[in-house]
Amino acid sequence: MNIHLSTLSPDFERIVGEAIQAHQPVADTGVAVAVLRKGQLAYAGGFGFRGLTTQEPVDVHTLFPIGSATKAFTSTVLSIFAAEGAFSLDEPICQIVPSFKMADKKASREATLIDILSQNTGLAPHNSLWYLGPFTRAQLFYRLRYLEPAAAFRTQYIYNNLMYMVAGHVLEIKLGLSYEKIIQTRILDPLGMTETNLSFNELENGPNHVSGCKGRDPLAFKDFFNIGPAAEINSTALDMAKWVELFLRKGVTGNGKVVLDEDALARTYHPFTNPGDGTRYGLGWNVGHAAITAGSDAKQKRLIFHTGDPQGGSAYVSFMPDDGLGVVVLTNQHCTAELIDTWPDKVATDIYDHLLHDGLSRQLKLPTCCAPGGALSVVSVQPAPPPAPARKSKAKAAASAAKAAFPALAPAASQDYTGMFSNPGYGDFVVSRSGDCLFISYYGSSWPLEQFGDTTFLFTVPAFGASFPVLVEYSRDAGGAITGFSAQLVLQPRLMMIPFTKR
Repeated sequence: MNIHLSTLSPDFERIVGEAIQAHQPVADTGVAVAVLRKGQLAYAGGFGFRGLTTQEPVDVHTLFPIGSATKAFTSTVLSIFAAEGAFSLDEPICQIVPSFKMADKKASREATLIDILSQNTGLAPHNSLWYLGPFTRAQLFYRLRYLEPAAAFRTQYIYNNLMYMVAGHVLEIKLGLSYEKIIQTRILDPLGMTETNLSFNELENGPNHVSGCKGRDPLAFKDFFNIGPAAEINSTALDMAKWVELFLRKGVTGNGKVVLDEDALARTYHPFTNPGDGTRYGLGWNVGHAAITAGSDAKQKRLIFHTGDPQGGSAYVSFMPDDGLGVVVLTNQHCTAELIDTWPDKVATDIYDHLLHDGLSRQLKLPTCCAPGGALSVVSVQPAPPPAPARKSKAKAAASAAKAAFPALAPAASQDYTGMFSNPGYGDFVVSRSGDCLFISYYGSSWPLEQFGDTTFLFTVPAFGASFPVLVEYSRDAGGAITGFSAQLVLQPRLMMIPFTKR
């Protein structure tokens, strides 16, 4: 271990080490921890190795991708410009950027930045589009008008990475600057977060960075530039402590500079939407209460937190605004389905337990991420997923049912399933034949297309250390000719078949 700072009890490094050992998926997982007490950094240390093959130790300067913990940076920088009068978070986005359009006409007219940042637009996640597609932020912003909602506007919490990109891109359009430049000048520079960046190349090529892992196997990180405002920040334990300190100091940096006034900052962790699981969602933050049930002294502590699950890593960023406490845990270990709400969450739980009780009472329970499809430690069961671990999905069950119902068939020569199939939002799939085998391709990626009936097919997308089956159902005209297909590209919050027309 590499202990950079500890103003807590002499055995606090042992406490942190034991918490990591108790919950880590494999020994020597790379972990960096920062702890704040009384609103300032009180402990920082590194544990394990940057990669399981290199054996280079993690320290407090080691760079980790933080995934969806990026979202709070996006909501904060938007709040900064709103406080300066550039726009209002409550005004319709179409009044800020007239080119903003959604398929839901009411959402097009009325959606605000508050709606986007609190996950309240009703748009389906459509993660396949940004994860698999080649589209830039501007192209994704334009294609938004063709993407189907999963619920009526402002009726249901639906966690949506794509819409966070839209929120950041609105700022880019309004200011004529890149999101990366805006975050650098308005947040990173004032906070002195000199080790933090928004560049996949800098993450991969820096002298002190982690490599992604899933258990004992390497799992390469993914470049999230196209949805940057949702997930692209890379940081260190020391820098993330400065970020959390901003919230504990009510918008003021450690050197006294006001970044955002107290009320505007507090609004970012106001509970705007209710997923129905006891934890609410603010503007890029989960809002809940840590429950203390020791003996008859039952009470709750307000906890603000967000997880991040970039492919090959995971992060937990949190603070208790009423108690001056904060805990950051950054790791290079992928959060699989078995680790949801455990890794690295329970490391933070044990640390908070010690801070609140001067010992491990095991009576502290932290809130979990908003569901369904909540923060990145909660799975979204997309065939092409967001940066999150995979639960057993309905798609797998449907695929098993299809296999049971239909014997495998070779495509008949008279049944032409090949060609280009287009959707105005998703673009083009191409189905081709090689001998008796069909393949389906999407902008440089190609997968075998298995047939289970006359019109029922399946292809499987490997992503985030898991495999995601996608059902495909062809359609025919009255004469029997193939006219298109629908692909089950969205499973949450409900099953959605996306239609593609044969060209």
